[in-house]
Amino acid sequence: MVTTAPSGHAGRWWAGRLQRRFAVIFGALLAAMSLGFLLLVTTTYRQRTLETYEDASISVNLLLQAALENAMIKRDLDGLQDIVRRLGSQDGVRAVSILNPKGEIRFSSDAGSLFSQIDDPAFGTALADRHQKTGFRAPAEGVEVLRSINPVLNKPVCQQCHGPVADNPVNGLLVVDYDASAIRRNLRDGVLLLGVSGLFVIALVLGGLWAALHRLVLARTDALATTAATIAGGDLSVRVAQTGQDEIARLAQSFNTMADQVEAQMETLRANATVLQALIDAIPDGVRVIDGNFRVRMVNAAYCAQLGVTSDEALRLPCHGSSHRRGAPCVPTLVCCPLVELLQNGAPRIKCSHTHVTASGATLPVELFAVPVTLRIEGAEIPCVVESIRDLQTQMNISQEQRLSEMGILAAGVAHEVLNPMSSLKLALRSIRKDARSPRAGYYLDIADAEIDKCMDFTESLLRLAALPQGERELIDMNPIIRETLALLRFEAEKANARLVPELEGCPRVLARDGDMRTLVFNLVLNAIHAMPEGGTVKISCRAREGTVRLSIRDTGVGIPPHEIDKIFLPFWTRRADGSRGRGLGLSICKSILDNLNGRISAESAPGDGAVFHVSIPDADEARA
Repeated sequence: MVTTAPSGHAGRWWAGRLQRRFAVIFGALLAAMSLGFLLLVTTTYRQRTLETYEDASISVNLLLQAALENAMIKRDLDGLQDIVRRLGSQDGVRAVSILNPKGEIRFSSDAGSLFSQIDDPAFGTALADRHQKTGFRAPAEGVEVLRSINPVLNKPVCQQCHGPVADNPVNGLLVVDYDASAIRRNLRDGVLLLGVSGLFVIALVLGGLWAALHRLVLARTDALATTAATIAGGDLSVRVAQTGQDEIARLAQSFNTMADQVEAQMETLRANATVLQALIDAIPDGVRVIDGNFRVRMVNAAYCAQLGVTSDEALRLPCHGSSHRRGAPCVPTLVCCPLVELLQNGAPRIKCSHTHVTASGATLPVELFAVPVTLRIEGAEIPCVVESIRDLQTQMNISQEQRLSEMGILAAGVAHEVLNPMSSLKLALRSIRKDARSPRAGYYLDIADAEIDKCMDFTESLLRLAALPQGERELIDMNPIIRETLALLRFEAEKANARLVPELEGCPRVLARDGDMRTLVFNLVLNAIHAMPEGGTVKISCRAREGTVRLSIRDTGVGIPPHEIDKIFLPFWTRRADGSRGRGLGLSICKSILDNLNGRISAESAPGDGAVFHVSIPDADEARA
């Protein structure tokens, strides 16, 4: 899952540290809780304050009721007025009034308000339910007061003036107006004290939570993050210190286990990379892996040896700089570029010739085979090209060494094939010397000439087989090459009690190098002779069929075991039935020759029933037609 980094300074600040988010969230939660608690306490405090003033007004009411009753009994209304006046002069009391049930002021601490009406909806409610009512009011003069309305109930002693209780249950209303500013000030001071106390508690709780959170969670997660960053930086040996047995301790344990597994996997990957490098280093041809951006991803030792560079130097340069010493990619219209042909044009494989430039500036002709492949590199699937680069000069030297080795095999046969004509030539010359005028002298001269021709033909065939392959391909008639090569091998075949039987048809022709075709026939026939330690027959057939020249060499030898038939074309692999020592290059050279001609070679065999090698080469006459 891909996450998007927050934009803006505030977003980065918020997302940067877990501690900040915890602090903000805890602070907001505690502030909200404290605000709610403050509102609750304020409401409760306000209610308690009102109840306190209600209680005080009840005390005043009881005092006034006692004074009223006493004044009424004594008819001392002046004394009652004096009591009301003195109560109204108390600190915090703004006015005290006694109203009749109709709302008319009969007694008041403010003489100017006597016999006036007070419009207050609470009066009717207090008269109806006969209970005290307390609340804030804003009288006409605009000064806020806390008004306490206390019903004065009718009693038996009051019935003389107020009538029966049933008819007049309430004698009047005692109204006490307290100065609201003082009350508000008390409320504000109380709320401020509660707020300061709450903030202190918030700070104390937040500090404690922060310390606990930092010690128990954040410091340990920071250690995890630091260790993870170190591992990401390449040091896989670091681990997180485990303390305690809680969830974070178990997380640290799981993290260390994961780190151990990652380290083990990386060791395995490094070991696999080492093995892979060793495997490709064992390949005699140069190997190079290139991605679509011309970057060289991997090379083997043979590639470095071809160019005279180190592995680091080969990997540091792009492909065109590494092998062609160019500062820009090769032009696809001038050079066959494997990246263009395989990755852009979609070819399944290519084979072409290049000229590489070594570190010393020397040119190196190479044959290049390339295929596309998709590799997983650094977590991504990357299209790449794998190149197999064959040094043609080295290949030529190996082929020539094989030819020289074949010359050694033929040494005895050469001596035999040359000695016989030379003996005949010597006898013919002696006869001529004895009687140069004899009619038979011409006959002897013809014999000498024929034997000299035999020596020259044999020597020419031997020289063609031994010669380095040079020049362009030419039109080659296969049947004369087969006959001449069989002549070179005749003595070797006779020595092994093997019979060579050519079955040649028509005039099959191919476009190839003369020396390559002689080497091909020579190696296949010589292998057939070695496959028959008890002697036998080798049939060599060659004919043109359906656009190809088909050459087959069939022997009656011991055959090839099924488990080895896939290995016979590998370089340096050899199993000769007659016990002679070989270099294991004959069949691999044959396959290389045919690959260059777009030809094919295959083998069929069953143990004890001999073997047959099938060769097919494009027919030059069909191609020209």
